[in-house]
Amino acid sequence: MAAVIVLLPFGYVSVPGLGMSLLFVAMAAPAALAVRAVVMGEEVIPASVVLLGLGLGVVSGLLSLAAGVDPDGAVPLVVISLLTVGYAVGIALAYRPGLERAALDLLVVVGGVIAGMALASAGSLEAVEGGSVISGRLTGPFAQPNELGMACAALLPVAVVCLVTAESRRLVIVLGVATSALVMAWAMSMSRGAWIGGIASLVCLAICEPRTRRALSGIGAALAATCVIAVLAPRNTALLGVIGARLDSLGDPTQNQYDARPQIWEEAWRQATERPWFGVGPGGFPVAATDSASAVSSYDADHPHNLLLTILAERGTIGLAVGVLVVAGCVLAIRRHVLADTSFNAVAASLRSRSVAVVAGLVAVAVHCMFDMPLRNPIVSALVWTLLGMAVVAETAGRLHETREVPGTPGPRRPSPTREHEMSTTW
Repeated sequence: MAAVIVLLPFGYVSVPGLGMSLLFVAMAAPAALAVRAVVMGEEVIPASVVLLGLGLGVVSGLLSLAAGVDPDGAVPLVVISLLTVGYAVGIALAYRPGLERAALDLLVVVGGVIAGMALASAGSLEAVEGGSVISGRLTGPFAQPNELGMACAALLPVAVVCLVTAESRRLVIVLGVATSALVMAWAMSMSRGAWIGGIASLVCLAICEPRTRRALSGIGAALAATCVIAVLAPRNTALLGVIGARLDSLGDPTQNQYDARPQIWEEAWRQATERPWFGVGPGGFPVAATDSASAVSSYDADHPHNLLLTILAERGTIGLAVGVLVVAGCVLAIRRHVLADTSFNAVAASLRSRSVAVVAGLVAVAVHCMFDMPLRNPIVSALVWTLLGMAVVAETAGRLHETREVPGTPGPRRPSPTREHEMSTTW
C-alpha cells in the first residue's frame, strides 16, 4: 500500500506490453497478497457494507459488459476494477491500530509532492468568456486541471487532521509544507467543482470532528477573506483578478459558449432510459453517443461529466443501487465514529479523527463528480481507491477496536481470524 502511495506522482507512466498505468500494476501486489491470505485462511474478509458495494460493483460491471455496446473496450475497465477492489481488501486486511497515522501522513506528503509538481509548471493565468474559461491553468502530472483540483480537494481534510494530530514539531513542519502546496494547487487549478467539493469536505470535517474546528475556523476565515478580495479586485489584477472572474462565473455558468455539458447530460439520460437495467457497458458512453439518435455525436465526449449519469448510462439502475451501498457504508462508518466515546483512549481518538477525514475526502470526490467525472485518471483513481480501502477500515475497525488494543501493553494485537469471523458474523 505504501508503494502504491509513493508511486502516485508517476501514475501517468504506462507499463509497456500491458497498456496499463504503473499504479494499477502496483495495486495488483496487495490485491494478490489479500487473495492469498484469504484463500490460505490467514485472514477473513471483514463484514463491510462499503466492501460489499465495491464487490458487487465488479459483478454489475461484468453484467453490463455482457449486455454493452463495446465489450472489447469494457474488458480493461473490468480488469482494473478487479485489481482496485482487491487493493481495497488488502488495505482492510493490513490494518493494525496506529498504522492509520503513518498511512495518512504519507498520503499527505505525497500529495504535497504532486501539488509541488503542478506549481512548478505554473504559468500566466488569463480569464476569458466571463471567467468560464481560464487559460494557463495548472495540470502537473494530470491530463487536465480538474483532475488536479479533485486530488487536492480530496486530500484537504486528511491534511488538516494530520496536522492537528501530529505528535512532533518536525512532522508538523513537513505536513505544513505539503498542506500549503495542496491548498495553492487546489486554488490555482481554477476548478470550480474542486473548490465546491473541497469546501464541502471541510464543512463535513468541522461538523463531525470537534478537534479540527479551531484550525478550520482559521482556514475558513482566510478562504472567505481571499474570496471577498478576489471578487472586489480589478479583473486585471494578477491571480486575484482571475480568481474573482472564476468566482463570478459560478453565478452564470452558461457564459462559455463552448461548454456542451447540458447536451452531454441529455445524451447520458437518453442512453440510461433506453437501457435502464444494465446500461451501455463500462466505458460504452462515447460509443453509444455516436448513434444516429445522439445529439452530441460531433462533440467526441468521453464521459457524461457527472458521476450519477455516468453510472446510469454505463451500468444502469443495478449499478446505481450498488453505488448507494457504498455511500450507505460510508455514512455508517462516520456515524459510528461520531457517536463513539474516545475520550479515554488516545489510539481510538486518532482512529476516529482520521476515519472522519477519509470519509470527508470522499465527500469532496462525490461533490466534484456532480460537475465532472475525472475518476478515470490513474492518479485520481488510485487516490480514491486508497481512500475507499481506508473507508472499509473506518467502518470495520470502529467495531473491533476494543479487541485490537490491549491496555497496558506496548502494542496492540490483532484478533485471530476465527475470532474476527465470529465478531463479523455476529454483527
